[in-house]
Amino acid sequence: MSYTVLARRYRSKTFDDVIGQEPIAKTLRNAIDADRTAHAYLFCGTRGVGKTSMARIFARELNTSSDLQEGEAIGEAVLRGDDLDVIEIDGASNRGVQEARDLISAAGLAPTRCRYRIYIIDEVHMLTTPAFNALLKTMEEPPSHVKFILCTTEPHKIPATIQSRCQRFDFRTIPSVKIGLHLTNILKVEGIQADPEVIAHVSRLGNGSMRDALSILDRLLAGGSKTIANDEMEELLGLPSQTAVTSICDQILKSNISGALVDAATLLGGGVAMDRALEEIATCFRHTLIARICGEDSALLELSDTAKKEAAQRGSMIDESSLTHMIALCDAASRQVRRGGSGRALFDATIARLCLSKELAEAGAVLKQSAGSRPVSIKKKSSPHLVSQTAESVQPTPTVTVPAKVEWTQIQNVISQTPGLKRIAAYLQCKSMTDGVITLSINEDGRESSTYILGRRGEIERVCSEVAGKRCTVKIEGEAIPSVAKESTINPEVAASDIVKTASDLFDGTLLRVRDIEQGSDSQSSEPKGST
Repeated sequence: MSYTVLARRYRSKTFDDVIGQEPIAKTLRNAIDADRTAHAYLFCGTRGVGKTSMARIFARELNTSSDLQEGEAIGEAVLRGDDLDVIEIDGASNRGVQEARDLISAAGLAPTRCRYRIYIIDEVHMLTTPAFNALLKTMEEPPSHVKFILCTTEPHKIPATIQSRCQRFDFRTIPSVKIGLHLTNILKVEGIQADPEVIAHVSRLGNGSMRDALSILDRLLAGGSKTIANDEMEELLGLPSQTAVTSICDQILKSNISGALVDAATLLGGGVAMDRALEEIATCFRHTLIARICGEDSALLELSDTAKKEAAQRGSMIDESSLTHMIALCDAASRQVRRGGSGRALFDATIARLCLSKELAEAGAVLKQSAGSRPVSIKKKSSPHLVSQTAESVQPTPTVTVPAKVEWTQIQNVISQTPGLKRIAAYLQCKSMTDGVITLSINEDGRESSTYILGRRGEIERVCSEVAGKRCTVKIEGEAIPSVAKESTINPEVAASDIVKTASDLFDGTLLRVRDIEQGSDSQSSEPKGST
């Protein structure tokens, strides 16, 4: 006896067996019980969601009753698709106007042994426009013993005149969880053992189609093995190694560029295309994002229990904004590498950029300051070594020993060592120091930078107070400027941040302003002004 594929052997036979379309099954069952069935139905939905199975079950329920002697045999024939009174027509093969005319002429014949003569037209959107027009009158006022069930994957191609004569039911894609439960039951009946990761992955690969998932499972069972491991599934289906993908993601979250590049090269060496590899990495980060936001027990995570815990562990290592940036970066890069050119260079650059994403996001958080005096809250997860290093780097001024008598040269020396004030120390001249009031002037060399110097008066005053060991007031003689001169100080954390220091060293510049990008206003910022 020839082998029958799983999709046919385990096809639904009753309304209760239909998976994922319970509301439609309930409506059709109630319509039969209340004797309120229409003369034409339109079943719409993607492939493998149960349209034809539902049509056969509905036809069987309409044509069988307890007082029918051959009721069981008729029901089996309807489910097989070879009953005399339930005629299944392939719309792709019978799409012309002549076939429609033949159908109309046959519709006048009474059923042979059942109550109704039912026409199931699959892929009805393939019919030509003349064929549809020929069916209009018959579908609107068919004989009392005739019913039509139209099935299609593309309802937008069916004329509105046909749709208006039918009761339309839209079949939803089947959730992966329900597909997984059905696959588990089938494997139990077949006597096959499979890892939970295998069932979860096959359910996702089905993409909402039960028939697609069963076809993939058939491929795995064709090897004859009584147990299906995750590695065996990846080898048989040619899928990217999930172990390699998760290893790449772990290295990215650790900012280990070298390890991530090595693991990525191993993944590509297994025959995985670069765009597919980036898609898998994005999927892994998507699971991490959901586990972090919704928790590892969320129904949105279509993973095994072990994989859910791993996703939750990765989610604890990074924030949501960085994860969304990484997913968008993978999506953009996967589309670019398909175009050829320097695809491998772009792929490796993307992996390296993913490793740097967390550091760049943290640097951006430091630079993003709100207008006015709103406190800056920076959530930064780092090792104890990095924390101590940051704490040292944000010291506003060098260590100062308060002398008995303070001279301007001493204050000027400390200013020249203070981040953000180094270059302006040489532009300042002291005119007088009396009773805690220091009057300064700007020399000719610093005239071009007078706006910046006046804006830093508060910081200069702070340095003077620390050196003198008492509260000092600083007055700077120069041109009056707008509100910039009013206590527009730069946050010490901004001035000491790694990205600002790197930019200052690279361009030999000085921090001038910090611009709030969101508001477009100048508040606490920095524009490097370098020597030209």
